[in-house]
Amino acid sequence: MLDVHIDEFFRDCAVILLAGLRNFPRPQTLFVEDISGPDEMDEFGLHSNRYLSAFGTICWLREEGYIRFSGFDRQESVDDFVLTATALRRLLAPSRQSLKDNDTPTPLFQVLEYATLQADSIWITQLVMEQVFSRETLLPA
Repeated sequence: MLDVHIDEFFRDCAVILLAGLRNFPRPQTLFVEDISGPDEMDEFGLHSNRYLSAFGTICWLREEGYIRFSGFDRQESVDDFVLTATALRRLLAPSRQSLKDNDTPTPLFQVLEYATLQADSIWITQLVMEQVFSRETLLPA
């Protein structure tokens, strides 16, 4: 099994991408605490490792071309957050897994949302690795 911080990374990726889809194409402010949960700064005014990991995931998704935003508001939030076309195509693509017993394709975002609600870290990791970050899932533009 992967280390806990890797499971949290994949969960954070799912939460960020799903937040972007909920308001797509409207730019929004994305707060780091909405991803990491409540944070208490230490006696030196520094955020927790969990909080900084969620912030790092936002930055990483931007560098990899899955999200855009105009800037940071300190380390509290990002402004004008929106999904890129790459992320949108992957989230709307039919999932290799279905939520129902029939053969009707289910969009990836619905399966990912369900896995996130179930807090199933293994399932979330599998979906993000195999269907979001995989080169094979990218549909032609």
